[in-house]
Amino acid sequence: MRRPIVRIIGQSGLDLIPAWSGKGLTRVSFLDNDGGEADEIEFEFSWPPPFPDSPAEGTKYRLIYGWEETRLRDAGLFTYQSDHLGGDPESGDLMTIIARSSDFVDADKDADSEHFDDKTAGDIFRQIAAHAGKSAIVHPDIDKIKLPYRLRWRQPRSAFAQELAAELGGTVKYANNTLLVPMRNSGQTASGHTLPTIVIPYKHGHSFEISSEAKGRFKDSATGWFDLVSGLEKLFEGTSIGAASRYFSLHPARSEAEAELAGKAEIGEEARSSISGSFEADGMVDAMAGAPVKLQGFGASRDAADLVASSIQHEWTFDDDGGWIMSIEVANREAKS
Repeated sequence: MRRPIVRIIGQSGLDLIPAWSGKGLTRVSFLDNDGGEADEIEFEFSWPPPFPDSPAEGTKYRLIYGWEETRLRDAGLFTYQSDHLGGDPESGDLMTIIARSSDFVDADKDADSEHFDDKTAGDIFRQIAAHAGKSAIVHPDIDKIKLPYRLRWRQPRSAFAQELAAELGGTVKYANNTLLVPMRNSGQTASGHTLPTIVIPYKHGHSFEISSEAKGRFKDSATGWFDLVSGLEKLFEGTSIGAASRYFSLHPARSEAEAELAGKAEIGEEARSSISGSFEADGMVDAMAGAPVKLQGFGASRDAADLVASSIQHEWTFDDDGGWIMSIEVANREAKS
């Protein structure tokens, strides 16, 4: 029988799991998000009085996991954010510690202003990353986009980077001191390499749910931009997979090229929401948020669906029936433009 490995490396450089196991550790979970939000880890303890103090502000943890006798994955560094202590006669006294991706926490610290003139999107992301002492990897399709002007006005770096990436059809993720900007829904890494497909076979005893809409709310998408030559507002129009109604973007773009990029991004987001689901599966070290998902045994139409993992919740438990289970949230990848 395979045995899962999970290690929490503390600031001393030692694995905390052996010591915590003697202090009532019941669960470790890791939420891997497909960009836009910070990854999180949680530690849950069954801890009767006397209760421990909260961790010191800034306490950091590194998560490493995998299966015994296989390679392990380094999920990165996490910074303590909050803890919760509670109890009741049925569950007993439980303490939960929550930590967020340290790179995301660091990028959220400074709400400042700056402007960028005649830069590519890649240049802007690399400059933002450098200001935070990080490097950047930007998807080739986003890296080369030319932007005449862009203003960051009293925004944290992470918020500005995510806003810019979303307009260009991408998303933002921080990992191991690097700002990553992959294409959203592409099933690729920030460097443009295809992520391993997550295959989810039907398995009795694993919970699941999936919902599909016959059509999304909108078939057409229109994004406005102001033409300085004619003095008129014009529209970029694209086609999604929805019903025969049109979605108009609230804010006009800065140019025709940026209107096309923003319109295509909106089309992708509308199509993405036409399928939603959650599937339990055995733990997989190669499973990553943003990867393509392939269903097996859920009906021909669902098995044929082009899906992406929008988030993955890994959970390790430490009781007699403990193990490693994933909960994978899926969304639709198919879109027209």
